[in-house]
Amino acid sequence: MKLKTIMLAAIAAAFAGCVETAGTRVSIDTRTGDASVLESSTRLANRVRVVGVSYDDVSGIKKATVTLESLSHKRQELQARMVWMDADGAEVDADGKPFRAIVLDGMDVTTFTGMAPNPKCVKARLQLRETDTAQ
Repeated sequence: MKLKTIMLAAIAAAFAGCVETAGTRVSIDTRTGDASVLESSTRLANRVRVVGVSYDDVSGIKKATVTLESLSHKRQELQARMVWMDADGAEVDADGKPFRAIVLDGMDVTTFTGMAPNPKCVKARLQLRETDTAQ
C-alpha cells in the first residue's frame, strides 16, 4: 500500500510539471566593474543568457543594468529583482525590493535596471527566476 501511494505521488508530480524554483544570480561590483554569474538554474541557463552588465552613478546613488538575451524561440515569463549590498557584503533593505515581472519574447533582448536604496550600496546581485515555463 505504501509503495502504491509513493508511485501515485510521483505520477502526480510528473503531471503537475515540477518547475525548478532556483534562479540565476548575477553579481555586479560597481567599484571595480566586475560582473559574474554566481549560479544558474540549469533550466534558465539553456533559455536566457546575460550579454551585458553596466553600472552608473546618478547623484551619488548606484544604478546597475543587466542585459538579458533569450536563447529560446518561445515566450518566457520571468521575475527579477536587484539586491544591493554595502562594502562589507551585507544586504541593504533585502526585503524591500519585490520581484518584478519580465516577459522575454523568443530570441529577444531586454534590460533590467535597479537603483540602490542608498549611497552606501556598492554591490548588486540580480536574481532571476522563471515564473512559467516557455509557451
